[in-house]
Amino acid sequence: MEMYKMTVDEICALDPDLAIIPVGSLEQHGPHLPIMTDWAIAAELGKRVAEKMGAFLLPALPISTCREHMGKKGSVWMEPMTFYQMMHDIIMSLKTQGFKRVGILITHGGIFVTTPLVRDLNAKFQPDLQVALVMPESVNVQNIMETKGLHADETETSEMLAIAPETVHMDRAVDFVPAIPRPYLSYGSIFRGCPDGVWGEPTKANADKGERFLEEFANQAVEEFNRAFDYMSNKEKFGYSDF
Repeated sequence: MEMYKMTVDEICALDPDLAIIPVGSLEQHGPHLPIMTDWAIAAELGKRVAEKMGAFLLPALPISTCREHMGKKGSVWMEPMTFYQMMHDIIMSLKTQGFKRVGILITHGGIFVTTPLVRDLNAKFQPDLQVALVMPESVNVQNIMETKGLHADETETSEMLAIAPETVHMDRAVDFVPAIPRPYLSYGSIFRGCPDGVWGEPTKANADKGERFLEEFANQAVEEFNRAFDYMSNKEKFGYSDF
């Protein structure tokens, strides 16, 4: 059960020391997927991970950084440093309440400012607080899919067919693999390389692949969180530093 649906007394009775923060994005996903795609996937994966780890689950955050999707109405972003400060404040709130571990679960691949945030918090507050990060790059579940894409692709479309099939318009799906590499999203919006905002082959998607992907991603996310927390817990003081 999502703990945010519980009362405070019920949460205090369970007294979890781990909190999971799923992070998505509100952005264009081509002609066939809703703009809530990253948020919906974050909410579903957050629920699965929190249940497996007995963690306090925050509702998935729907807005982050996504300027690379500028060009069509509907994508909503904040400045990277605003996101940094927002996440910092949320985690400090959790620390004040006695949470010792925080897992950040990201399903939007462009929130690069999160890495320095995690490093900074761990450097400042270990051993009293441990913050671990899982992003799409942290897991390897591509063997479930026929193709490898980046955005509104076979993977995301399959996940949405499993989560909210009524929001997916497969009759509008188009396949497109651009000539540019991913780093070129720093030089121009995704529409410069992908006219429809699709980077991959969504026509190969189905709900069965989506369910298998979600479950495997959740399992690997749990493993990675545990691996990171174990690493931080097993460190001894080095000189004056616990980091």
